[in-house]
Amino acid sequence: MKRTITLLFSCFLILAVSGQGLSSVMDMPYPTAVKYLPPPPDSLSMAFAYDVHQYMYHKGLRDSDRGQQALTDVGYGAMYIAERMKNIFGLLASSTSTPDIRELLYTSMNYIGQSCGAAKTYYNRRRPFDRFNDPVFGPEKASSLRKQGSYPSAHSMFGWAGALILAEINPQVQDDLFDSGYEYGQSRLIIGAHWQSDVNAARLMTSANFARLHVSEAYLAAVDKAQAEYDSATHNTRPTALNQLHPSIEFLPEQPDSTGAAYAYDVTAFYSGKSQRDDLLGQQAIADADMTVAGISNAFASILGINIAATTTPTIYRLLETGITQATDNCYMLQTVNHRRPPYERLRESPLNGTITSSPISSYPSEHAAVGWLSALLLMDICPSNQDTILKRGWEYGQSRVIAGTNWQSDVEAGQLLGGMVFANMMSDPSMRSLLTAAREEFNSQSGISSISSELPSTQSISYTLDGRLATPDSHGVIVSSNGEKIMR
Repeated sequence: MKRTITLLFSCFLILAVSGQGLSSVMDMPYPTAVKYLPPPPDSLSMAFAYDVHQYMYHKGLRDSDRGQQALTDVGYGAMYIAERMKNIFGLLASSTSTPDIRELLYTSMNYIGQSCGAAKTYYNRRRPFDRFNDPVFGPEKASSLRKQGSYPSAHSMFGWAGALILAEINPQVQDDLFDSGYEYGQSRLIIGAHWQSDVNAARLMTSANFARLHVSEAYLAAVDKAQAEYDSATHNTRPTALNQLHPSIEFLPEQPDSTGAAYAYDVTAFYSGKSQRDDLLGQQAIADADMTVAGISNAFASILGINIAATTTPTIYRLLETGITQATDNCYMLQTVNHRRPPYERLRESPLNGTITSSPISSYPSEHAAVGWLSALLLMDICPSNQDTILKRGWEYGQSRVIAGTNWQSDVEAGQLLGGMVFANMMSDPSMRSLLTAAREEFNSQSGISSISSELPSTQSISYTLDGRLATPDSHGVIVSSNGEKIMR
């Protein structure tokens, strides 16, 4: 009798899950960007100077063909992204001809976009056109744009989300999709509605929210249906081996030259990182030099509550090992054509002892940043209850290379962007999606994580004004702390 009840209950659960539909993903908690990403740059920093440089440069493109594309890119949301990428993707997501692809794209983009408004309200950053008292380029109304903060960029989030989702369905054209999604975000600089750091943060935020979708069995089933629908509609032959495809970041700007604002931003970040070597972040940077599964396990062990090893957690170990291999292989391919000297060598400084594991071909992009962010995306899907803390640690793992002096800040940012692209590439393989689910089940069977709070206390509280400047005792107005508290002075 007991066995009969158990079987009936199991069947009920299966029917319940299958009947939820893709709309159930909208009920999942999304990662909270203000808890794992840094605030907008201080307006007295070189990072902000780079933002200003990018605004001025892109403003100069308004009379070009690229400026006309930016005007077209004012179009917003899933419908516009589907239209923009249809020639690359191979078809237009339609409710009549490709309903499974359309549902996946639209519902997923709506889920991903939920968190953007909360971050915009939280930071309430002034937009560049408003900061410089310039007119808005294009049909958007300045009064409407001023009602929302600029950090992060919602347009950029939708563009990058469309690229990741469609690349998961058809990875053969992933590079062109990523290029299109990237340029869609850059259009916001030409319009004057966003800073470069707004757009960069949106892409990182998008990869986190996109990865979070993979906790949902309904989403994973929807990807299977969308891939089958695409193959049927286009007579596509899907790659049989994951290593046949390697995401590229060749669409990114060339390495900064030594006379520009981007290089000054990199140099300033190097010396800022160097000043942190004698504190706990320096010790963490030494530990983060270990880019093996054991090193990743040590980095995230206090958050996960378990140690990852081939003998005790073979499925999680295999997932991370595959991810590390994919990230490092992709970085190696890109490094062979970039040949960028690491900062400690270029500036004739010493790196942090114990942080150089090998002689790099090039510092661009950062392997550690790609591995750290990709690992965070995978581990967040294994332990979603601690998603924000895991993502923050993944971001810190890349920043450790700036503290070590082995990578420039722009190397790290490119590596993190690549990590999100590699995640999409991995998840385009049904066997990887199954492996991720099995790894989550293995984690649940061994961990008492449910008794651990999903929000760990911050080790450092930083306060800043709403325009992104670090607050001082003399600052007035609305002051925001890193733990979310807002006060008036």
